[in-house]
Amino acid sequence: MRPTRRGLGALAVGLGALYLGARFGITGLNAFVVPVIVGYGVGAVQLYRAPAPTVERSTPAPGFPGASRTVTIDVESAVPLDLHEAVPERLRVADATVVGPDGRERPGAATVTEEGATVSLPGDGSIRLECELVGRGVHDLGPATARVRDSLGLLATETELTGTAPVVVYPDVVALTDSGPLAGLVEKATADDRAAFDEVREYVPGDPLRDVNWKVSAKQAEGDLVVTEWAADEEGGITVAGEASHEYVDEMAAAVGSIATYLLDADLIIGVRVPSGEVDEERGETARNRILELLARTKAGSVGEDAEVIVRSGSDGTTVSIQGRTVPFEQLAGERPPEPADEPERSVADRVREVVS
Repeated sequence: MRPTRRGLGALAVGLGALYLGARFGITGLNAFVVPVIVGYGVGAVQLYRAPAPTVERSTPAPGFPGASRTVTIDVESAVPLDLHEAVPERLRVADATVVGPDGRERPGAATVTEEGATVSLPGDGSIRLECELVGRGVHDLGPATARVRDSLGLLATETELTGTAPVVVYPDVVALTDSGPLAGLVEKATADDRAAFDEVREYVPGDPLRDVNWKVSAKQAEGDLVVTEWAADEEGGITVAGEASHEYVDEMAAAVGSIATYLLDADLIIGVRVPSGEVDEERGETARNRILELLARTKAGSVGEDAEVIVRSGSDGTTVSIQGRTVPFEQLAGERPPEPADEPERSVADRVREVVS
């Protein structure tokens, strides 16, 4: 518990009045001394009895570098305080808004620096931090440091409050080209394999004409059509593995995330294995979110080579091995070719006719 600037000023006035009164016998100066003593006593008791402030933060949704997220901090305090919210290196506070206990914004009550935000509150209140996501990882907001003051502002004490809020920042994924070994892997995975005969059955409206078994149909007494059933092969997934040395984890995570996103966009079943864990093979948006969060958390290390796609990042750059063929990741990355501006939008029927022809 220490005096504030105001407290030091009041103490100087009180001591000066006490000295002058004793030196020159001016008893009326004691009127300046007694309020200072009483104020210090009341402030000390108030701070001693006041419970420690509490803060509760909202957890923002994960996002990619460059995105913005709003974090709300609800503060409960029986006394006025200055609150400093520390911000990790890969996050940045762009703005801070302070709302008092009356629900009104308090202009000028927040100061934003590279280290975080410092706000002044009369007691209970809330803070809205506009945070910019800068780099991959799971970053903790907090803990906050509170400097509480008595109601007269004469004394203050500083304490570190408990509690943090995680902010998940995905790797910086990029679009991949629609050509090269990765596109070949997609083509192979989506190929229609119709070599496995299963059985024949009666034709049902809607069955493709190519499935009609004309030889067997010709032998039917009433001229009924019969179609051939093909046994569906067990649909396997593609595993993407990634490994990197300590200084190149971000590059590995970005490459694995870009490849996984590309394959998921092709509606394939994808699994990912990196040094910090793995995501089982699945498809869809749930798989995408799980993979990106795993890549946000992953650290350096190596994995086994039992995967269709292996990404390695190191001092020599990032390479991708696709079924034994190794290429630089830069060869796969790039903007997708733009659609011709003067080409009219084609209907589904037109596209089907083009494929058939």
